[in-house]
Amino acid sequence: MYKILEKIVLILIVAIGVQIPVWSQDGKVKVSVAHSGEDSVGRQFSFAVRETIRGSNGYQLVSDDQSGMHIAIVTINPDSSSGSNWTTAAITYTMTNFIPYQKGNPQTWYPIHLTSQVMAVGINRTYDQARSVLATLDAQLEQYRRDARK
Repeated sequence: MYKILEKIVLILIVAIGVQIPVWSQDGKVKVSVAHSGEDSVGRQFSFAVRETIRGSNGYQLVSDDQSGMHIAIVTINPDSSSGSNWTTAAITYTMTNFIPYQKGNPQTWYPIHLTSQVMAVGINRTYDQARSVLATLDAQLEQYRRDARK
Protein backbone atom coordinates (compact mmCIF):
# COMPACT_ATOMS: atom_id res chain seq x y z
CA MET A 1 0.00 0.00 0.00
CA TYR A 2 2.82 2.40 0.93
CA LYS A 3 4.60 1.89 -2.42
CA ILE A 4 1.41 2.71 -4.32
CA LEU A 5 0.85 5.89 -2.32
CA GLU A 6 4.50 6.84 -2.71
CA LYS A 7 4.31 6.44 -6.50
CA ILE A 8 1.14 8.54 -6.62
CA VAL A 9 2.89 11.29 -4.68
CA LEU A 10 5.92 11.12 -6.94
CA ILE A 11 3.77 11.37 -10.05
CA LEU A 12 2.01 14.39 -8.57
CA ILE A 13 5.31 16.01 -7.66
CA VAL A 14 6.62 15.64 -11.19
CA ALA A 15 3.30 16.60 -12.80
CA ILE A 16 2.59 19.72 -10.78
CA GLY A 17 6.06 20.52 -9.51
CA VAL A 18 5.75 24.28 -9.83
CA GLN A 19 2.55 24.32 -7.79
CA ILE A 20 3.87 22.60 -4.68
CA PRO A 21 6.37 24.03 -2.22
CA VAL A 22 9.29 21.83 -3.31
CA TRP A 23 10.15 24.33 -6.04
CA SER A 24 10.50 28.10 -5.79
CA GLN A 25 9.14 30.45 -8.42
CA ASP A 26 12.48 30.52 -10.22
CA GLY A 27 12.40 26.72 -10.58
CA LYS A 28 14.93 26.00 -7.84
CA VAL A 29 14.28 23.18 -5.38
CA LYS A 30 13.78 24.52 -1.85
CA VAL A 31 16.19 22.91 0.62
CA SER A 32 16.71 23.39 4.35
CA VAL A 33 19.76 22.32 6.34
CA ALA A 34 19.87 21.56 10.06
CA HIS A 35 23.04 20.87 12.02
CA SER A 36 23.51 19.30 15.42
CA GLY A 37 26.99 19.15 16.90
CA GLU A 38 29.41 21.16 18.97
CA ASP A 39 32.64 20.57 17.06
CA SER A 40 34.18 23.41 15.05
CA VAL A 41 34.89 21.36 11.92
CA GLY A 42 31.27 20.15 11.95
CA ARG A 43 30.03 23.75 12.14
CA GLN A 44 32.34 24.70 9.26
CA PHE A 45 31.11 21.74 7.23
CA SER A 46 27.45 22.64 7.80
CA PHE A 47 28.21 26.23 6.83
CA ALA A 48 29.90 24.95 3.66
CA VAL A 49 26.83 22.84 2.81
CA ARG A 50 24.58 25.90 3.20
CA GLU A 51 26.92 28.06 1.11
CA THR A 52 27.10 25.40 -1.60
CA ILE A 53 23.30 25.32 -1.76
CA ARG A 54 23.14 29.13 -1.88
CA GLY A 55 25.59 29.16 -4.78
CA SER A 56 23.92 26.40 -6.76
CA ASN A 57 21.82 26.90 -9.87
CA GLY A 58 19.23 24.29 -8.95
CA TYR A 59 18.63 24.78 -5.23
CA GLN A 60 17.47 27.54 -2.92
CA LEU A 61 18.33 27.53 0.80
CA VAL A 62 15.19 28.16 2.87
CA SER A 63 13.96 27.61 6.41
CA ASP A 64 12.66 24.19 7.43
CA ASP A 65 8.98 25.16 7.24
CA GLN A 66 9.38 26.36 3.62
CA SER A 67 11.40 23.45 2.25
CA GLY A 68 10.47 20.43 0.23
CA MET A 69 13.86 18.79 0.74
CA HIS A 70 15.71 18.64 4.06
CA ILE A 71 19.30 17.79 4.94
CA ALA A 72 19.99 16.93 8.58
CA ILE A 73 23.65 16.85 9.63
CA VAL A 74 24.93 15.47 12.94
CA THR A 75 28.64 15.87 13.62
CA ILE A 76 30.93 14.72 16.38
CA ASN A 77 34.61 15.24 17.09
CA PRO A 78 36.13 11.75 16.95
CA ASP A 79 39.25 12.87 18.86
CA SER A 80 39.32 13.68 22.53
CA SER A 81 41.26 16.87 21.78
CA SER A 82 39.36 20.10 21.25
CA GLY A 83 41.61 21.15 18.37
CA SER A 84 40.74 18.30 16.03
CA ASN A 85 41.19 18.80 12.29
CA TRP A 86 38.32 16.54 11.26
CA THR A 87 34.82 15.46 12.16
CA THR A 88 32.53 12.54 11.58
CA ALA A 89 29.24 13.54 9.97
CA ALA A 90 26.00 11.59 9.67
CA ILE A 91 23.77 13.08 6.99
CA THR A 92 20.12 12.28 6.36
CA TYR A 93 18.18 13.41 3.29
CA THR A 94 14.39 13.62 3.50
CA MET A 95 11.58 15.05 1.42
CA THR A 96 8.34 16.59 2.59
CA ASN A 97 5.52 14.07 2.47
CA PHE A 98 2.74 15.53 0.34
CA ILE A 99 0.35 12.64 0.89
CA PRO A 100 -2.73 14.12 2.56
CA TYR A 101 -2.82 13.44 6.29
CA GLN A 102 -4.88 10.40 7.28
CA LYS A 103 -5.44 9.78 10.98
CA GLY A 104 -5.03 5.98 10.78
CA ASN A 105 -2.17 5.92 8.26
CA PRO A 106 1.31 6.54 9.76
CA GLN A 107 2.77 6.74 6.22
CA THR A 108 1.15 10.18 5.92
CA TRP A 109 2.63 11.52 9.16
CA TYR A 110 6.34 11.45 8.43
CA PRO A 111 8.72 12.83 5.81
CA ILE A 112 9.94 10.53 3.06
CA HIS A 113 13.43 9.20 3.78
CA LEU A 114 15.64 9.42 0.70
CA THR A 115 19.01 8.22 1.98
CA SER A 116 21.60 8.58 4.72
CA GLN A 117 25.36 8.58 4.73
CA VAL A 118 28.29 8.87 7.10
CA MET A 119 31.50 10.63 6.14
CA ALA A 120 34.75 11.83 7.62
CA VAL A 121 35.32 15.51 6.90
CA GLY A 122 38.74 17.14 7.18
CA ILE A 123 39.10 20.81 7.97
CA ASN A 124 40.70 21.45 4.55
CA ARG A 125 38.01 19.53 2.65
CA THR A 126 34.76 21.00 4.00
CA TYR A 127 33.74 22.53 0.66
CA ASP A 128 34.69 19.42 -1.31
CA GLN A 129 32.56 17.30 1.02
CA ALA A 130 29.74 19.89 0.88
CA ARG A 131 29.69 19.52 -2.90
CA SER A 132 29.43 15.75 -2.47
CA VAL A 133 26.38 16.31 -0.22
CA LEU A 134 24.79 18.33 -3.01
CA ALA A 135 25.69 15.61 -5.52
CA THR A 136 23.96 13.03 -3.31
CA LEU A 137 20.88 15.26 -3.11
CA ASP A 138 20.93 15.59 -6.92
CA ALA A 139 21.13 11.83 -7.33
CA GLN A 140 18.29 11.17 -4.89
CA LEU A 141 16.02 13.75 -6.48
CA GLU A 142 16.74 12.37 -9.94
CA GLN A 143 15.99 8.84 -8.71
CA TYR A 144 12.63 10.04 -7.40
CA ARG A 145 11.86 11.71 -10.70
CA ARG A 146 12.72 8.49 -12.58
CA ASP A 147 10.58 6.42 -10.20
CA ALA A 148 7.65 8.77 -10.66
CA ARG A 149 7.73 8.30 -14.43
CA LYS A 150 7.45 4.50 -14.17
